[in-house]
Amino acid sequence: MILRNLLLFCILVLYGCENTYARECNSCMNFRECPELLEMIQRMNIIELSPMIQRAKCEIGYKNGQRIPKICCEDFIQIGSRNGINETKVEETVNIETHKNIALLPEICGRIDGDRIIGGEIPGLYELPWMALILVRDNGIFKTQCGGTIINNKYILTAAHCVRRRRTAVVVRVGEYDINSKVDCQGEHPFRMCETHIQDIRVDKYIIHENFTSSPTANDIALIRLKKPIDFSFKNVEPICLPIYDKLRNMDISTKNAVVSGWGITEFKSMSNFLRKVEIPIKTDFECKQHYSSEISDSDTDMKFICAGDESKDSCNGDSGGPLTMEEEYKDNYRIIQFGIVSKGSKQCGLNVPGLYTDVRKYIKWILDKIEE
Repeated sequence: MILRNLLLFCILVLYGCENTYARECNSCMNFRECPELLEMIQRMNIIELSPMIQRAKCEIGYKNGQRIPKICCEDFIQIGSRNGINETKVEETVNIETHKNIALLPEICGRIDGDRIIGGEIPGLYELPWMALILVRDNGIFKTQCGGTIINNKYILTAAHCVRRRRTAVVVRVGEYDINSKVDCQGEHPFRMCETHIQDIRVDKYIIHENFTSSPTANDIALIRLKKPIDFSFKNVEPICLPIYDKLRNMDISTKNAVVSGWGITEFKSMSNFLRKVEIPIKTDFECKQHYSSEISDSDTDMKFICAGDESKDSCNGDSGGPLTMEEEYKDNYRIIQFGIVSKGSKQCGLNVPGLYTDVRKYIKWILDKIEE
């Protein structure tokens, strides 16, 4: 009875999107004949599955004079693999939720600042306290290299390409807002706020993903362990939340909006002294593969990238190694959660090419395996 009701829901969804674009694919078939879809509708929340069904529509067939909706069954083979539905992924899902190091990720993370600036590109002074700067010494002067995020008091999450050269005399700065000012202030009297607690902490070691490659880009993720813990007693430093829960890791985020933030630091130039943010649209896997065909194979069923951005709004507004975040439910509260790491994009803004982000959800177990007390 339950399966029959779910199939009826699928029919309503498919007929409801009759006027939407019908795709071409090699596995266009009656949706009732797609075993992967039949399995998924019994395992997943049907409301979350609805947009996937709509995007999978390929044509309307006819049988005995009746219209029969058809879908690209291959979409659900890929989604099933990505979401950990097949049996080979179940063990990994269980391991994440019961991982011995899960307690090293703090309970308090990603809190939403009441003074945040909605819709603007300049964040509030305490709006993005998880942002980190990776600094390298150049002729006796510290210069910005990349961005990163605080995930606990000892570790910074960043991109592997940012630290692959393993330069010496590197420090991580947290609590920064205006790079050129020792005192960061915002607002007018009597509501003016100022902050002076910047923390520069030396690097203990780099942990670069063992399968990282720069061309083509793959596994562009790294951790930095600090020599001493970050002091969280100041308001301008706090860890970001990671998508450790099954619902967050399995969420279809394509077509949603996310926020990329940073000082505009790339491998090519530094763009801004002030911390900035920008809201950008997340692209579908299909669109991502169109723009980055050299990085992502059409046969890649386990997408480990997120594509996001459009004309004038892409990763050139953030930092290499910086975060792509979304506001989602986390432990019965809404928190800021990091879904991506800025990996690469066009070297020039405004070319209508989305940025490429490492999908953090695919590396939660790797992160937990690497962090230590």
